[in-house]
Formats: sequence, C-alpha cells, structure tokens
Amino acid sequence: MAKKKKEEIEEIKAPISPISPLFSNVVAVFSHPDTVMLDFGFLAPSYRKPYSVEDSQIARICLPWDSAELLSESLSDTIAARKKEQESKRRPKSKK
Repeated sequence: MAKKKKEEIEEIKAPISPISPLFSNVVAVFSHPDTVMLDFGFLAPSYRKPYSVEDSQIARICLPWDSAELLSESLSDTIAARKKEQESKRRPKSKK
C-alpha cells in the first residue's frame, strides 16, 4: 500500500439523494470542559396523569467549544438580520 503525500487531498463525496428537512426543538444543552452537547428532539404534552411534557430525543450533536462559539455567532447574526428585515417591513414608508 503506497502512502499518499501530505499535499494530496482525498475528496469524500456526500450522497446526492434528497434529504427531507426535519423540524425539531433543542431539548437540552450540556457543557463539558472540552465540548458542548446539543440534544434535539420533539416536545409533546402528555395527556396522561400526572400531566407533564414528554420529549423524544432525535439527535445529540457534540461540538468543540470553538465550533460552538462559531455556531452561536452565526445564529446571532442570522437572527439579527431577520429582526432588521422584519422591522423594515413593519415601518410605514415616509413620503418625501
């Protein structure tokens, strides 16, 4: 088996099959000195006594702190842009 040179980069192709979007909630966020864990799932009210909220975990995403910070910044920027867009739509245009 021949070794690859450091300069060579092997491309890993992702499957092209269409992916259906999945809507869920962030159920929990845990932190550890090395990672941040995000649990995604569905929250549904329980109709059995005692009444409570039942959750169903779909996925757990583990991120190193630097990736979690980048995600936080990206989400903050996206939310701020959305708020700014919504505010401009609500304001009546002034006639000059």
